[in-house]
Amino acid sequence: MITTLADIEKGLRRQEADRRLSRVRRKLLVMSGKGGVGKTTVCVNLAVAKARAGARVGILDVDFHGPDVAGALFLEARVEADGAGMLLPVPAGENLWVLTVQHLLEDPDEAVLWRGPRKMRAVERFVTEAAWPELDFLFVDSPPGTGDESLAAFRQVPGLEAILVTTGHSLSLADAAKAASFLRAARAPLAGVVDCMGTLVCPRCGEETALYPAGAAEAFAARSGAPLLARLPWDLEAQRLSEARGKPVVEAAPDSLLAGRLRELADRL
Repeated sequence: MITTLADIEKGLRRQEADRRLSRVRRKLLVMSGKGGVGKTTVCVNLAVAKARAGARVGILDVDFHGPDVAGALFLEARVEADGAGMLLPVPAGENLWVLTVQHLLEDPDEAVLWRGPRKMRAVERFVTEAAWPELDFLFVDSPPGTGDESLAAFRQVPGLEAILVTTGHSLSLADAAKAASFLRAARAPLAGVVDCMGTLVCPRCGEETALYPAGAAEAFAARSGAPLLARLPWDLEAQRLSEARGKPVVEAAPDSLLAGRLRELADRL
């Protein structure tokens, strides 16, 4: 086999990426079995909470068909490249950087029509051809389910662990079980389970009301052999403030029950 200059350059980029990633204290892929369970909200707020606590944090968005990280951060920007052609992750406030396909699109409503090999290559490029700063934490926001993007992330990011977000609804738990099976097949560690939107916080009195059968998420976590990391409520007022103030919940509604539990979760990581 003939070794080309392109092969050498690719190998050097891989070595540099591995060196950089080896210094990251913890690398966590936030995933879910199905959509609409709060995965991106959890990912973004954990990253923001860690950054506000002084850690240097990156968010890598590998959800190419429905990228929501930029929207969840209320961040409009364009990805630039440095003199060597390396992608420059976008600063999203102090200590936080983001790389998402959303910032590569001319039209934010444009659909990304990529098949498996191109998605796998895009994940590789976001890891090896991006000039990430030195980080303490890297959060990877993946699309729902068990597709190419998550598999590519585990192949490209050594030491990557998973946080599995679910609700207590039976369909969500059934899909979460498939995600847990995927992790076992991929030999990827499951750091823990997050029960999202299991309760509703009354916007008038602040009382929590259970929305799903008690203990469903706990039982799933036990079957998966992973700890239940947090129970996050559906907090209507906190979400309203987030939209109104253009900031994630931990910044827009720091005194809310949801923000408090997100910070507790971040402290556990």
